[in-house]
Parts: sequence; C-alpha cells; structure tokens
Amino acid sequence: MMSISMINLLRMFPFKPARDELLRARYNSLLNDVPVAILTALSAIIIQMIAFKDAVDWKLSILLPGIRMVVAACIFVFWFSYRSRHADLNTIRRRLQIAGIIMMISGLLTFNRNLYLLDLTDSFGHYFLIFHTTMYGLCFALILSKMGPAAYLYNLILISSALLCVSLGNIEYQYTLAALILMFEIGMLLAMRASNQVFDRMVSATHESNILLEENRRLANQDTLTHLPNRRHFFMSVDQLLVRAKSRGECFALGIVDLDNFKPINDVYGHHAGDLVLQEIGHRLLTMVKDNIEFYRLGGDEFAFLLRANDAQASLRQFGEEINQRISKPMPIKNEIVTIEASIGACVYAGEDDTAQKLYEHADLALYHAKRNNKGSLQIYASAPEAILTKAVA
Repeated sequence: MMSISMINLLRMFPFKPARDELLRARYNSLLNDVPVAILTALSAIIIQMIAFKDAVDWKLSILLPGIRMVVAACIFVFWFSYRSRHADLNTIRRRLQIAGIIMMISGLLTFNRNLYLLDLTDSFGHYFLIFHTTMYGLCFALILSKMGPAAYLYNLILISSALLCVSLGNIEYQYTLAALILMFEIGMLLAMRASNQVFDRMVSATHESNILLEENRRLANQDTLTHLPNRRHFFMSVDQLLVRAKSRGECFALGIVDLDNFKPINDVYGHHAGDLVLQEIGHRLLTMVKDNIEFYRLGGDEFAFLLRANDAQASLRQFGEEINQRISKPMPIKNEIVTIEASIGACVYAGEDDTAQKLYEHADLALYHAKRNNKGSLQIYASAPEAILTKAVA
C-alpha cells in the first residue's frame, strides 16, 4: 500500500519533463552520477559504523548499515550491467520512478533511525547525526537532482530529520545551529535549481540545434517542389550503392526519366501549371517507391530512379512500362485534361569498374536515343560495341 501511494505521489511531481529528449538527457546524465552516489553512500555508511560501533546495539551499528551496503552493491552491479544499453522512454520513466521510491523509503528509514538513535547517543552522537543527515541528504540531492522534485522531497525529509535532532537533542546553541543548517540547505537548493535550469536549457538548445541541422540536411537533399530527393542526394545514393555492390557482388539499375512535350504546357498554361504537373508526377512516382526502388528529381522535367535487383536487366523492362503507365494517366490542369508521357534511359551496373558519373552518362546516352528515335520508350545502355543500345519498351 505504501509503495502504491509513493508511486502515485511521484507521478504527480518528477516524471513529467517538457519533452522526451529532456527526460532522456536527465537519465543519461544520472547514469554517469551513479558511481559517485554509491561511493558517497558507502563512505557515509562506513563512518556511521565506526562512530556507533560501541554506542548502540550491533544490529543498528553493523547489521543495518551492512544491509544498506549490500543494496548499494546490487545497484552498482545493475548499473554496470546496463550502463551502455539504450533504454526506451517507458523504461526510463519506470527506472526513475523506482529510483524515486527507493529514495523516499531510504529517507523515511533514515528519519526513523535518527529518532531512535537520538536517545542512545551522547552529544558527539547528536552532532554526528545532524552532520551525517545534512551532508548525506545534500550530496544525494545534488547528484540525483536530475530526477526533479523527487530529489527535493528526499532532501526535505533528511533535513527535517536533522532539524528535529537539533530541537530534541541536548545541544548548545540550538537555534544558531538550526539557522545555519537552514541557510546552508536553502543555498544548496538554490544552487541545485540553478544547475537544473542550466542543464535543461543546454539540452533544449542542443535539441533545437539538432532539429535545425536535420532540417537543413533535409532541405539540402530534397526537391522543394516535388518533395523527392534531389540531384545531390541522387549522386550520393549512387556512390553508396556502388560501394555496396562492389563489396557484395550485387547489381542495380540507374535510370533517367524525361517528360515528353512538357515545354508546351508551360507555354500554353503558364509556369504555375507546369509546376502543378511536376508536383503530380512527383506524387505518382512517390507511390511507386519501395524498399528496392527510389526516385529523384534531377531538375526541370527530368527525374531519375535507382532499382536494386539481382535481375536488374529483366526488371527494367517491366519497371519502365509501369513508370510510363503511371505518368501517362490524364491529369486536370486549368479545366483541361493533360496527358504526359516520358522517355526513359537506363543502364545496369553488373560488376564493372564504373563511377556514379559514368553510369549517369550511360543512362543519359540511352535517354538521348529514346528521345530521338522513339519518344515514350525505354532504352537500356549496352556496353557491347556491336549493340550500344537496346530498345526495351516501345
């Protein structure tokens, strides 16, 4: 019941960051602090065991601190095993909730232990309890501050315990000591808050910079009119395919698609109508994109494609016919029905020592022959000297 109540309490406070990337950044940063937190806990526990070994029963001075050391060791082993694994957001939220619950339980146990030990210790023991509780709480609150309000609640419990020891213990200058603890506590909490704000701003700024960088990268590789990858992206993709094909012995086809009789549309209906046609063609080509097929806009009314297939030569024939069927479907432009066809030039890479530019030139030469001899057809470049070009689709 207590665990359920703590979960509900913690859900109200620390685990609702503004953005997912902030939550992930806090979690990753917190992972780096785990060894420091564990070493701090172990050193505090060892000091406690030494200070109280003759003052209280061994169960309080040896057994309970020993149990806490075992728990700390288990946490360290868990951290060491999973420190390099990338957790999903749901796992991160769950782990932070568990850590928050452990903090709350630890704080409450420390609070109750201090009340019990207070009657069993002398003035030195009183001062030790106050010092131990204050520093223990502040160190962990600072280390775990990326958990948000859970760290503040934990710190509040331990500082309340220290102030209670001041008020109940036989200590001189109680009010002065309590005031010093409060001043120290408030100063550290303000520093923690400022550190969190700086951390959050840095994460937000980094995230926004990454978004802008990604957007610039997208714009640099995408045609703004058709939303197809552009000429720059096309040659980058060909280079990547060449590296892969040469290392794995694969083959692929490269093709150039040029619209026939596109200029009259601009002359008769205007350039805006021409842009609408290009947008529609781009949309139709996008619907043909698959895992092994990509389309690009090279510029003007010229498009390109990459076809990855072991039987690229045979696949080209069927693929070229499918492209023309999609492109040649009538489209309404300014209350008129317009029909566009395309000529296609292609070449196949099948293990030769080619470059992206050379393959493009081969496909461009095949396109030249298609436009010159039979518009609306597919021509495939052939490297054999007796058959420079092969007509594929009439």
